[in-house]
Amino acid sequence: MSGRLPIRWRLTLQYAALLAVSLLVFGIALYVGLRYLLYEDFEERVRAQAALATAAVQSRDAGLSIDAEALQTWQDDDNFLRLFSLDGEIVQDTSATFGAIPVDSASIDAALAGGMSFGIETSGSELLGIVTVPIRDGNEISGVAQIGMSRSDVDEVLRLLLIALAITAPIVISVAAAAGHFLAGRALQPVDSINSLAARLGAGDLASRLDLDLPDDELGRLATTFNAMLDRIENAFERQRRFTGDAAHELRTPLSTIQSEIELTLSRTRSLDEYRAALGEIQTDAERLSGIVRALLMLARADAGALSIEVERFALDMTLQTALGQYREQAVAAGIRLREETTPASVTADEDLIVQLLVNLLDNALAYTPAGGEIAAGNRGGSGSMRIWVTNTGPGIPPEALPHLFEPFYRVDAGRARQTGGVGLGLAICKAIVEAHGGSITISSQPESTTRAEITLPLT
Repeated sequence: MSGRLPIRWRLTLQYAALLAVSLLVFGIALYVGLRYLLYEDFEERVRAQAALATAAVQSRDAGLSIDAEALQTWQDDDNFLRLFSLDGEIVQDTSATFGAIPVDSASIDAALAGGMSFGIETSGSELLGIVTVPIRDGNEISGVAQIGMSRSDVDEVLRLLLIALAITAPIVISVAAAAGHFLAGRALQPVDSINSLAARLGAGDLASRLDLDLPDDELGRLATTFNAMLDRIENAFERQRRFTGDAAHELRTPLSTIQSEIELTLSRTRSLDEYRAALGEIQTDAERLSGIVRALLMLARADAGALSIEVERFALDMTLQTALGQYREQAVAAGIRLREETTPASVTADEDLIVQLLVNLLDNALAYTPAGGEIAAGNRGGSGSMRIWVTNTGPGIPPEALPHLFEPFYRVDAGRARQTGGVGLGLAICKAIVEAHGGSITISSQPESTTRAEITLPLT
């Protein structure tokens, strides 16, 4: 049932319960400690009265006697005095005010033998502390004195303490619980703010943030983490919007071209060669459209963590040389030099995806390298990893564009990318392939100099 209570009430009840237990332990310790001290003090006072009484008693041939003035000390409602002769007979007794107090023969005999004893006797509703001591005449015992004192003042103090604890404890617990409920509400206010903000957030309103002046504690870090989470969600939604818009735009262009070509072809009767030419253009646009769809599906699987790889052991340097060889004729035609920097090495990876990775990087390098420039590709093994790089000379990449290169549909030069047939998905696919293999990819560039794409793959 307590699990269904709001956390504020659970904190209040736990705090009140802890305080109640603490007060109970404190009250018991206080009562027991004070009771022990008061009883010890009471016994000392009774023993002190006994010492005064024995000093005031005189031993004569006629027996024991005590001065009348001294006797008045033990003739009130709080004290009494008894004197016993050597044969145990009562010589003097002022205990009438307490009623019949029995005589303990054992304590009398012990006192006649030279001992001293202390005991508690009950008289009606009162408890009396009684000390029995021998009366000495020189070295001889001439009788016994018994001093009694009411313990009512001590018991009254203890009773008042119990009453005070019984009254103040519930008040203190109630006030503390109310204060705890209030403080718990203030402490949990940031959580309420987070809850309210999360409840009103929508896909179109992700810019709201918690503006709470909190210290660097658990709630402060929670608010910071929540704001950081909103930043990530907003960025993800923004990327998704951009991705959806860019994908729709890229898909619409070839579809519009195909539709226009079909409508133009069907607008009048044409020769066989004209139909063949029109179908060829439609096929080119369809292939471009199919490539975009395949790339989008691959990125979608990568984002979902479902990009499957089939690993095998293969010679990476041979694969790299083969990929470079496919571009040699095209590079010669463009006046670009190709240079191999390979070293013999084997890796365990998906060779088809690695080839696609190299093809994408080489396509980009060839597209952005002017005549007279150079493209170099190579590999080198390290401690538990393999580095692969593709470099090219050319205009380079602006520094502000480097952080966005791996975003889908991003182009540094949108107009030029369209002319070369790119849609801005190549580097995003490269990143997805590398990360599926547990590696990393970086691109660095120096304006009007060299651009370098470097991949690091684990050897196993």
